[in-house]
Amino acid sequence: MYWKEVRRTEHFDQYHKGTLAWSEVVRLIHKIKNKRKKGDKIEIEDNKFYLLCELKEDILYVINVKRK
Repeated sequence: MYWKEVRRTEHFDQYHKGTLAWSEVVRLIHKIKNKRKKGDKIEIEDNKFYLLCELKEDILYVINVKRK
């Protein structure tokens, strides 16, 4: 899975912005090796966080960030 840019969705800004700082979200995306693709969505998780993303035209959009 490759992308050129990471962006926030409106849903992320409205509901999940306070969960984790944006810089930490980007760091986790690059650091976590456990990435699963389900259709057009990508699930990224480790033992502390769960991220739901969508890949469109080489741009990774972060939809959701949750603490486990």
